[in-house]
Amino acid sequence: MLKFRTLVITVCLAVSALASAQSDPTKPIATVNGETIGGMEYFRRMEFLPGFGKMVGARFIESWPGYLALQQLINERLMLQIAKEKNVYPKDADVTAELDLRLKNTPTLLESLAKVGITRADLERQVRVDLAEFNITTMGVNVTDQEIEQHYKDNPTRFTVPKRYKLRLIAVSEDKKAQVDSALAGGKPFADVARDMSSDPSALQGGALGEIPATAFAEVVTKLLDATKIGSTTEWIKGTSGWFKFLLEDVKASEKIPLDANTKAQLRRSLMLDRGRVRNNLDKMMSDARKKANISVNQPGLNEMIQEWQKSASGD
Repeated sequence: MLKFRTLVITVCLAVSALASAQSDPTKPIATVNGETIGGMEYFRRMEFLPGFGKMVGARFIESWPGYLALQQLINERLMLQIAKEKNVYPKDADVTAELDLRLKNTPTLLESLAKVGITRADLERQVRVDLAEFNITTMGVNVTDQEIEQHYKDNPTRFTVPKRYKLRLIAVSEDKKAQVDSALAGGKPFADVARDMSSDPSALQGGALGEIPATAFAEVVTKLLDATKIGSTTEWIKGTSGWFKFLLEDVKASEKIPLDANTKAQLRRSLMLDRGRVRNNLDKMMSDARKKANISVNQPGLNEMIQEWQKSASGD
């Protein structure tokens, strides 16, 4: 269930955006050299867009966006209905508190979503579903402050930010190494050389990779970076498909994450979910609810697909 929700959230956001920004499907949504693309044409194409689908294990299964979006919307309704049945339906105050926390962590969230037609009300609905899922999963689960402190003490690596390198990258084939070295020796900035010569996607940003944890590299690379002065470049390193070298812009030492109120809240939530997944079988609850639900879809083709999905063992 959790995997399915993550995979199709883009579709649902697109549907929400259409509902908010294109409420009248009889109106044009775009023009191309004076020819209009109607709202209904746009909506129908988005419903049955070819080439869309989801990952099931290691396989990509192609499916219509409209079908996946309906699955998601039905699952959300059933989730909220189960929460009501179990007396763990999210209270308005809890939804507001969670939304405020998300906006505090990402102040521009509403502004970014508004650009694609997603409103605060849309986000509140998603928060309510998320809280319902959490509440159902963690029914009957309690985590004490003492347990949180003990877990923090027993798992130091989990609460340590590893050493990080701020890097730029140039990746080339062997025949271009000398050309890169000549440009750098001639005083050309590393970022400019990366833009002009690097085959890595980071070339568009002048080779900028940002901060990379030391744990992401093999030991031979970390030793090379540790032997490099800040502001200098490494020697060439042999990769699987060519050669690369780094510009070391900065190094940040490992840091211990303090057990403050925010860390405690996140850890409590994590421990509750871990225990709740053992105690409460949410997937089975959802599967049982789907099988018993009275579901009908007005679009005949989609209705047939949804009915088949409803009969399936797991539904996802």
